[in-house]
Amino acid sequence: MKKILSINNLSKRFGRIQAVDKLELKVSAGQVYGILGPNGSGKTTTLGMILDVVAPDEGGYVWFDNQRPVEARKKIGAILETPSFFPYLTAVRNLMITAHIKQCGEENIEPVLKQSGLYERRNDKFKTYSLGMKQRLSIAAALLSNPPVLILDEPTNGLDPEGIAEVRSLIRNIAKQGKTIIMASHLLDEVQKVCTHFCVLRKGKKLHEGSVSETLGEINKVEVAARDMKKLETVISKFPGKTDFHNNGTSLLITMKEDVNAVDLNDFCFGQGITLKKLLTQRNSLEKEFLKILKEND
Repeated sequence: MKKILSINNLSKRFGRIQAVDKLELKVSAGQVYGILGPNGSGKTTTLGMILDVVAPDEGGYVWFDNQRPVEARKKIGAILETPSFFPYLTAVRNLMITAHIKQCGEENIEPVLKQSGLYERRNDKFKTYSLGMKQRLSIAAALLSNPPVLILDEPTNGLDPEGIAEVRSLIRNIAKQGKTIIMASHLLDEVQKVCTHFCVLRKGKKLHEGSVSETLGEINKVEVAARDMKKLETVISKFPGKTDFHNNGTSLLITMKEDVNAVDLNDFCFGQGITLKKLLTQRNSLEKEFLKILKEND
């Protein structure tokens, strides 16, 4: 897979604080890469260095197979802080100003407004927008030049649940277009639901790096229930895709074979005359793995 970014031995100190300590990271094309860590772990400093906003003390990084920094920067859309839009101007007028600053033309204003879900509100003043809408407009501004890479620093910070859902959905849709997204976050749930790969930073040091799916692992268990639990138990006992099951009283917890999933189980039950009223796949949580990673590195 083509490498988009390689970070090598990157370090930065602010006085007595070692913000980033010999960081090594690799991001490939098409990944949604989360830099996860508590406040003060070096996430924003790392993003600042790879965007040439903060000068590293040592180490370096390479964009797009060693392209020159000036050329590479043209391929990156970034939000390190919430951009300052003019409150009394509409979304369209604000994006026209942004396009002029970026020297990228105005032809993408309508597409990015549609993509961000703001097209119907395009002629409303920025001051009337909710926090979630303001953040989506920020992302739309970063997409104006149609960059292959998008960098986001805490994209859902300070948003209410509705705003978080809106921004999360937008990030997923952008990723489906094949763009590479690098985002810093301290929210475990956000990284688990959005990212394909992630690393964990603490006090500037990398504690872990890998794919979300491999880190979480596959807990191939399914919880099911039906109106006739006795009949369901009889049917499940004949299901060839199970390795084990037990009755919890109100449901059955089934351990599945590696290549079998909940759809296979549902089809089997339906074919045996059982309509399931509950079908729940159990998943591991990034929170448990995160705490495990921290404990292993104490």
